[in-house]
Amino acid sequence: MTTPPSVHDVLVVGAGQAGLGTAWWLTRTGVRDVVVVDAAEVGGSWLRRWESLQLFTPRRFSSLPGVPFPDGPTPTPDRVEMAEYLHGYARRLDVELRTRTPVTRLTPDPVGFRAETPDGPVRARQVVLATGPFARPRVPPAGAQLAGSVAQLHSADYCRPTDLPEGPVLVVGGGNSAAQLAVELAATHPVTVVAPREPRFLPERVLGVSVYWWLLLSGVLNAGADSRVARGVRRRGDAIIGRDLARLRDDGTIRWLTGRVAGAEGDRVRLDDGRTEQVSAVLWCTGFEPDTGWIDVPGALDAEGAPRHDRGASPVPGLHWMGLPWQTRVNSSIIDGVDRDARRTTRRIRRGLGRA
Repeated sequence: MTTPPSVHDVLVVGAGQAGLGTAWWLTRTGVRDVVVVDAAEVGGSWLRRWESLQLFTPRRFSSLPGVPFPDGPTPTPDRVEMAEYLHGYARRLDVELRTRTPVTRLTPDPVGFRAETPDGPVRARQVVLATGPFARPRVPPAGAQLAGSVAQLHSADYCRPTDLPEGPVLVVGGGNSAAQLAVELAATHPVTVVAPREPRFLPERVLGVSVYWWLLLSGVLNAGADSRVARGVRRRGDAIIGRDLARLRDDGTIRWLTGRVAGAEGDRVRLDDGRTEQVSAVLWCTGFEPDTGWIDVPGALDAEGAPRHDRGASPVPGLHWMGLPWQTRVNSSIIDGVDRDARRTTRRIRRGLGRA
């Protein structure tokens, strides 16, 4: 007779910033039987980003609970520093950490939940889903309509300008990734940016102080997800931090087209107003979407496969979400927003375990 796998108090799926921060609060408050699993190595997602990536959040605000971000040569950390910080943070946690262990299916279990992994099932009374919203690159259908002669990359796969062939590059997207990469590529390629709206720029520093401080002090970053401030941020879209793109657009180095990519044929991209643009290379900075196909728990997802939750609390007892955009506040999906949401999630878990 096969012995069923042991039952853990908490399984955290995802060893990124949201999962690690939650694990820290769980162990800090006396929940010791915690297993954290991730499909990759800790910090690996940062190392896969483009080589020149620099965060815009100051080091003081790039920390997880309990461990300050170390000083460095620049006001903000780069991708390698972030990866090293998360790796070191994970080593400090008193949890069972299993990397390179993807969860292929999550189902209900008489004791709570059962997660299938290549190393065997993991059973837990409570589960935190912290794989984040950036699991799968999103590319518009036009990408599949372009000729094979057109080079295409998503920002998730871009490392350096030489990844794209010589000649003009169309950068599609209006967020900070698109802005940073358009500026980098403009040093070696003719660049055109296509974005759905006119950009809104914020300076990196105001009166010698990081704009992040001003956003924090003004209450924008900690504004509730349903607040008037948050609704305004959503309506206007992300602001672009820094004015490098504005400068290169104003002097004609970078072309800017306002519109949405509606389709493509051959080597031409069609915008929603009927304009077409001939392209030889496209860099899609069109965001990501969560990968929830492995979650087979009735009631956990809506009809579109998106998480169902109220401030991170699933309608399924014992199931919790972490790291979602707008989970509780404007900054819920960035590292500085982890602490409060992790504490809230930990309180729910402790109640679920009868330890409140």
